[in-house]
Amino acid sequence: MLSAESLEFSPIDPKPVPIIEVKEERQRQQQRDVTIFDPRKHLCYIPPEHIIMMKDIGYEKNVGVSPVAVSQPFSLFTKDAVEIMRAEILNPVVMNSCRFQSNIAGCQLRGYASKYAQLAQ
Repeated sequence: MLSAESLEFSPIDPKPVPIIEVKEERQRQQQRDVTIFDPRKHLCYIPPEHIIMMKDIGYEKNVGVSPVAVSQPFSLFTKDAVEIMRAEILNPVVMNSCRFQSNIAGCQLRGYASKYAQLAQ
């Protein structure tokens, strides 16, 4: 059960500890270089093996924002693109400027994409 104390915002730890390790060399490279997004190089879409549609779980296909209810995990980006995005996200400047914490989310990045996401621009 939620109490009044659990609904308060928590201060953000000034030294975030990433849960995803980023290769130091990749992070240094990202701070020096800007990688231009190239779909031929950075995308590797592999469709999910199984997709459950809204009608499969008892809803009409026009209920919700999509006729798809849920799917199996699928690949969208190459390993190289994922490493670049991780390095961008875990950059100390990004973490210090864009990190937000609330009682329901321990760590979110807000405003990151428009200002710091070099790969996606």
